[in-house]
Amino acid sequence: MTTVETHPATAGFTRYAMIVCAVAAPLALALSLLLAPNDTTAEGEAYIRSFIADVDAYPLWSWVSVLSFAAVIPMILGVSKVARSGRPVLGLVGMILAFILALPVGLNTDDVIYAAHKIGLDVPTIDRLVTEMNEGLPTSALGFSFFASLLGFVLLGIAALRSAAPKWAAIAMIVAPFLVPVAWIAQLGNLAAGTAWLVFAAAAGGITLALPAAPHRA
Repeated sequence: MTTVETHPATAGFTRYAMIVCAVAAPLALALSLLLAPNDTTAEGEAYIRSFIADVDAYPLWSWVSVLSFAAVIPMILGVSKVARSGRPVLGLVGMILAFILALPVGLNTDDVIYAAHKIGLDVPTIDRLVTEMNEGLPTSALGFSFFASLLGFVLLGIAALRSAAPKWAAIAMIVAPFLVPVAWIAQLGNLAAGTAWLVFAAAAGGITLALPAAPHRA
């Protein structure tokens, strides 16, 4: 069998790019929540009114979200590579579930609110539209797939405990996915929501630091 050798410079760039993406993807989400002018954990009409009150700030944060989404796949690949070196089967299952985070399984609620406000719909109408979008579409059940992706990261954290990753990073990866939904379920506010993703960024960055370095040649 013929194998293709990766040039050390290319391998080194890939490693550092994955580390950067592992931090950048959740960090961008954290910043968009911590610095958001509206109450991101509110629900229903209260959230829509809060969103519309600072609607002019949304274009900037929508681009930040794009940056985060672009870095998600390299982040998952980097974390998974390390996790699978510890527990291959568990790491593979975790990687498969984690990849759900990168799939476009649903519409962005904020985009819908933004567009609906721009065409002049009132708050109660926008609320009904968002509710129908989240609960009445044939694919609405896929909204719960987000929790499956969080479970995937928990499994990756467990697998990483047996890898070369720092133990604190693996433990943080186990904990962070539980913190993410709690901020919304308990409506704890932007600080709690953003902090959960900061923990996620630290965990992902710490784990990917264990990616193998480029081999040195004599």
